Amino acid sequence: MMIIVPEQGMNVEALQTKYPIIDWEIYTEGTKKYCKIIRVGNHTEVHHFFDDMLKAFDKDDLEMLWSLVKEKFNSTEPTDDKEREIWVELKRLFEPGTYDELWKLQKKIHDLTWRLYDSCGVHHVYTKDGIDIYMLVEKEYPLSRGTLTLMLVTKLLVDQDNKMSRELLRKIFMQVERPRR
Repeated sequence: MMIIVPEQGMNVEALQTKYPIIDWEIYTEGTKKYCKIIRVGNHTEVHHFFDDMLKAFDKDDLEMLWSLVKEKFNSTEPTDDKEREIWVELKRLFEPGTYDELWKLQKKIHDLTWRLYDSCGVHHVYTKDGIDIYMLVEKEYPLSRGTLTLMLVTKLLVDQDNKMSRELLRKIFMQVERPRR
């Protein structure tokens, strides 16, 4: 006789077929706008918020979307608010500029929440005041010592404890401890 026993921690998603992203567009339904992700085989998914996309993406998806967005806006400017949102968030993520207004807003950060999306290697600092900072785990961003310290005293929200979360905490700690210039 065969008995099937569910194993805890088994990743069912790993057994599913993953379809690469081949295009994207802004999809409107009523008054709401979504980012529509088009995958090979015409598999589509829509995301209203950027962090919803991060929950569903892995690193390859994120890099492919950045490539497609960059290609589209290489010769034109985003005309739609949702297009601009996707462009700005991905540009900040992959090509952070020290003169971006976002980094000046750090002075207003006194209370934050910090989350790791380990499937795509992004961590997200956000406040009740609507300040959102998305960062790739492997990159360093122009964060102030105050923001870095707040990150360390705040619980890092993760789906599960893993090497990436421990390495991220170590990296942030090293940035705080680095001598000032």
